Amino acid sequence: MAVLDDLYAWLAFAHVLGVFVFLLAHGVSAGVGFKLRREKDHARIGALLDLSASSYTMMALGFLWILATGGILGWLGGWWTRAWFWTAIIVLFVVTGFMTPLVATKYNKVRRALGLRVMFQSKRERKAPPPKPEEVPGFLAAARPMLAAGIGMGGIVIVLWLMMFKPF
Repeated sequence: MAVLDDLYAWLAFAHVLGVFVFLLAHGVSAGVGFKLRREKDHARIGALLDLSASSYTMMALGFLWILATGGILGWLGGWWTRAWFWTAIIVLFVVTGFMTPLVATKYNKVRRALGLRVMFQSKRERKAPPPKPEEVPGFLAAARPMLAAGIGMGGIVIVLWLMMFKPF
């Protein structure tokens, strides 16, 4: 039993470490979002968007690590049958789902308008002509980085509360 306890403790450590990696990498994008609200120069906008994109791989790896270690911890701890565990997973995916329409799709329009590489786009977007550079201010104004940050922070607080107190 002590071996499983040790394994659980190490996996919990790895899980929290994954959260830190994810938040550090994603913080780059959040900071870029706050700066882009007031930026007018297309070269600087492009550079900021490239900076944001440069942290994507580490963010995605951190997210996958969180899911993997969380799933194993759920199995070791017997949490898969508990409502708080499923609620935490649902909150994680709902928060992730809100980020895309609030900011990511707007910034992808800016990327397309400036001729930058877009990581994820639909077939319809790939076939459509790119937006014009003069549309960039409208796309930036439509992005909601403060709302996205608030939703993200709220999600973190809820998931942390669920994990710490296991209320149901």
